[in-house]
Amino acid sequence: MPLPDADKKSPRVYTLSQNTDLENMAFATMQSIGQPINIEELNEDELRRLVLVNLARLSVAGEWNGLLTAGGTSYAFTPIDASLLTTYNRFSPWDVARTFSDSVANLTMEDKAVFQRFVAPKTGTIGDITVRTGTTNTSKDDCKIAIYSSSSGLPSTRVGDISIDVNGGSGLYTSSSWATAPPLTAGDTYWIAWAPEGSAKPSISGAAVALYSEIGLTHYPGTGYTLLYNNGGTNYDFPSTVTNSELIANNSFTVPIWTYKYA
Repeated sequence: MPLPDADKKSPRVYTLSQNTDLENMAFATMQSIGQPINIEELNEDELRRLVLVNLARLSVAGEWNGLLTAGGTSYAFTPIDASLLTTYNRFSPWDVARTFSDSVANLTMEDKAVFQRFVAPKTGTIGDITVRTGTTNTSKDDCKIAIYSSSSGLPSTRVGDISIDVNGGSGLYTSSSWATAPPLTAGDTYWIAWAPEGSAKPSISGAAVALYSEIGLTHYPGTGYTLLYNNGGTNYDFPSTVTNSELIANNSFTVPIWTYKYA
């Protein structure tokens, strides 16, 4: 049965593909058939046939070249850890939530843990983690970082921790010396926690919290909170399990700038 309201004669699509079965129909053949067809009302019947034949080909082949990946090249819908990873091999979770650009600020770390929420873009274990400083730190304690799982939308259990010596001039400081390397699962929510090793608190770079989409708690519309502060916890400490009653929401801190790389 021909397509509804279509001319029974197919001057191109069926004529050029009639001796090829679906099992052996290649995407390159579909391209050669379809590329010369002008996109206009006069060719509507042939365009419909082209789509029909290609969908039938894809269904039989069990692959979607030509629909999702434009013939197998690395453009639409390519996983972020495939073709792009060799060049852009680090993830900066908070860049995707930034609402507008502004200059980077220096912040002196808080006494108690500050928690930021992020979602893992792929499954794997964190290797390198990098922080930035915009000023010289001299004789300062290490910058401590921990990763926590999430439960009911709040930080829960510590799954990894590391300390980075940021003494020296402004720049990037990287370490992969995790006490426990944190495993991440794509799509799951985690919390990164920040605290100094001791009272000689270092300065690290950050951006004003107002620059970011507020995805945390709120007490009325328009006042969201991006960060949580371990207000009832111990100074310079990462608890193995977070006590929710010790947390307070905060939108006045500066958000630390960081990236990480999968091991």
